[in-house]
Amino acid sequence: MKMPDELRLLMEQQHGLALASQVQAAGMTRSARRHAVASGQLDQVSARVLRIPGAPRTDRQRVLAGVLDCGPGAAASGPTGCALWGLPGHLMVPPHVARPAGRSGRRSDLANIHHVAGLAARHLTAIDGIPCVRPEVVVLHLCATAYPERAASALDNLWRRRLVSGRSLRATLDDLAASGRNGVTVMRELLDQRGHDYVPPASNLERRFETVLERAGEPTMRRQVDSGDDRWVGRVDFRDRHRPLIVEVQSETFHSALVDRQHDARRRSALEAAGFEVVEVTDEQVWYRPEAVLSAVREARRRLDARRPS
Repeated sequence: MKMPDELRLLMEQQHGLALASQVQAAGMTRSARRHAVASGQLDQVSARVLRIPGAPRTDRQRVLAGVLDCGPGAAASGPTGCALWGLPGHLMVPPHVARPAGRSGRRSDLANIHHVAGLAARHLTAIDGIPCVRPEVVVLHLCATAYPERAASALDNLWRRRLVSGRSLRATLDDLAASGRNGVTVMRELLDQRGHDYVPPASNLERRFETVLERAGEPTMRRQVDSGDDRWVGRVDFRDRHRPLIVEVQSETFHSALVDRQHDARRRSALEAAGFEVVEVTDEQVWYRPEAVLSAVREARRRLDARRPS
């Protein structure tokens, strides 16, 4: 029996794959399917998943095969979900798949299965045709399995790209915060630290500066704040929450030319005229000499505290 055009089109949209039930729904009986496999028209990937011979063997195909093999309601999750959402440092394969707890007991040789209590359709989406947990669920998974700093970095990455928000993260947390679930406490702490008016770091450099302060036990600063007196001077990198202190993180690449130095000097003069103390650190110091950054910030804070009326 010739493969129906409808089935071929479906499989092209699914990275060259189809479920046995989809093959049958397209008009191929079980005996016709067995003949198609025996004659080389279809490859048998598992008891439930078939493949068009010649379809490119990609990581995404391997992930989708694992998801399809795990049954209805399954979706890529864990490291696989992180990779699909573009988070660095995570491998797409071997496939990790989440499945609603109690939904199915079927096993799979194509994926590592994680049973998630409370997982529902509202927690799922699709990326490139592959069912995947939403980024909020990815963050919760990282809070349970990774160092808090890595989970925080992923949270900020997704927030900066507007894939999550404080509201969506808290809604997912409320949905999935079952008694004893791993990661709930860490995720709640990360959200509480950020507050309702949180703006995620625009760059890894900003995040690194914040980490330098946090690890040293120094109070964090507000980021990307409009500053000046009666006139707007500009948006500064960091501003102390309780002192008239501003920290600018200057890139050696973009702030070494004469015109850049002149602009920086005018900007600094305007901020100082508005009553701020300005500390400038370089990206090289932030990444490789954090002790120099801490020394500059601490000294500026001591000077300003000493000027306060007793």
